Amino acid sequence: MHRMEELISLSMFENKNRPAWVNWLFLGIFLWSSWQLAGFWFAQLRGGG
Repeated sequence: MHRMEELISLSMFENKNRPAWVNWLFLGIFLWSSWQLAGFWFAQLRGGG
């Protein structure tokens, strides 16, 4: 049931002549989203639900 992960990895392996800034853009988006998610969970834990 990991169809989304397969599509993401497939698209990443297909685009080999992709500029380097696109990789950094994806990395930045991933880090920002994970940071937002962590902040949300910390707020939920501190708020007590």
